[in-house]
Amino acid sequence: MTDKFTIDFFEFCFLVEVCIPPRPIARAMFFDNVSSVYYHQMNKNQRANLFEWVQKNPNFDLANKDCLHFYDRFNPDNQYVVTTEWEGEEVGWETYKHNGQYHEDGSSSILEKHIKKIEKI
Repeated sequence: MTDKFTIDFFEFCFLVEVCIPPRPIARAMFFDNVSSVYYHQMNKNQRANLFEWVQKNPNFDLANKDCLHFYDRFNPDNQYVVTTEWEGEEVGWETYKHNGQYHEDGSSSILEKHIKKIEKI
């Protein structure tokens, strides 16, 4: 038996909506996971639909740091491939811009000194 289960995309959207910050810690942790975990499990169309859906909720406030992070992560016009060089090796990263820096996830950013090229997706 596994602890994971599948829900319909629209059910997922409803769940995200009721967890829009500010909320108690368990809901806040789920909302963070939407950007860090579930984002990567969605296709481009689902990401765009969730982005539009959440913005329509009156509780979604870009003055809230967690809402702003969601906005930056899911905004289709804020997606980049950043090529870095580290010890002679070039690597391309799918990123988004948040607080003036390029992020692969919510917990780290790419140091500008290692960026060789930035391409908008």
